[in-house]
Amino acid sequence: MSKVVVIGGGVSGLTTALCLQKQFKDAISELTVLAAEFPGDYHAADYTSPWAGADWASFAKDSEPDQIRRDKLTYDVLIRLADSEPAAGIKKYPLKFFRSRSEPLPWYIKQRFVQGIRIYSADEIRASNLDPAEMQGFEFTSVTITPTRYNSYLISRLTAGGATIRRTKKLDSITDIVALLGYVPTLVVNCTGLSAGKLLRDVDPVEAAKVFPVKGQIVQIYEDLPFQVIIEDLPAEDNPLPNQFLNIFPRVEGGCIVGGIVGKYDGSRDVDPELSESILRIAKKHVPELKSTTVYNSYAALRPGREGGVRIGYSEYPLANRGGVLKVVHNYGIAGAGYQSSYGSAIEVCGYATRALNGRSKCPFKL
Repeated sequence: MSKVVVIGGGVSGLTTALCLQKQFKDAISELTVLAAEFPGDYHAADYTSPWAGADWASFAKDSEPDQIRRDKLTYDVLIRLADSEPAAGIKKYPLKFFRSRSEPLPWYIKQRFVQGIRIYSADEIRASNLDPAEMQGFEFTSVTITPTRYNSYLISRLTAGGATIRRTKKLDSITDIVALLGYVPTLVVNCTGLSAGKLLRDVDPVEAAKVFPVKGQIVQIYEDLPFQVIIEDLPAEDNPLPNQFLNIFPRVEGGCIVGGIVGKYDGSRDVDPELSESILRIAKKHVPELKSTTVYNSYAALRPGREGGVRIGYSEYPLANRGGVLKVVHNYGIAGAGYQSSYGSAIEVCGYATRALNGRSKCPFKL
């Protein structure tokens, strides 16, 4: 029987651990999730899961079939959870999506993959104070996830299945896990997000150098909406700040999270008051239903970026003092798409895990 350790307590780590638990029920004797932060922690800017928009609107391009596959699988699971698991903190909402007419429709609209698709008329685009000569709009059924509630739900499912949740300080190197545990695990799954750059710098420096922060900033308001909003390309007359866009995601329990910005390579952790003001001003302009906004929190966090996109793959690292190797499957570098590709990425991890575990993963599967 195998001992498996997942490093990382965010949505990628917890979802991956749950899928491993379900897929390799007869092969894993001990499953441990090891992390410095877990749901309910709000002190670390590089623990991004609590502050995510946590919706589904795939970023994948037509030329990225692997990412499309991950996002498709995740959409189906999240829609099912929204319908069947109220404890998960997931709710379906129509998403009003606007982007420049110079951009193609996303794959999930062209393929008619998502539910509730509707293309907006010129009058509907004008109703959002946008120019239909410049902008296109469409709507489909998405989901909003309340992050801490959802990730706590994942932990409850893991512990009910016998997994161990263990807090520890961040490791300096991935091979340090052997000294921490006192044994060489059968498999380590690296879901450490931005920390992967530090964790791999000695054993895998080329890959470590590809990791970078992507700053985001959000404002939380008490006002509620019955729909989500994304405007990818803000009009010049809005005077947006560099790399600013608009998204508004209502939460299951009420209120909305409003953003945002994509600050690639920006590792600063301070909230920019000018950006917060710009976020609210633009939100009220394009969403007339928001007649006022009452802010109860603002926050900046660092998404886990990686050159080339998410890394999902298998590695073996020599253990100098013990002999042998540490077998590792990676799942990090998803940037701002952690929730919307979580299950697809986790199932891909399960495929690589068969190299270290006795037994094949079950596919198709039910969580």
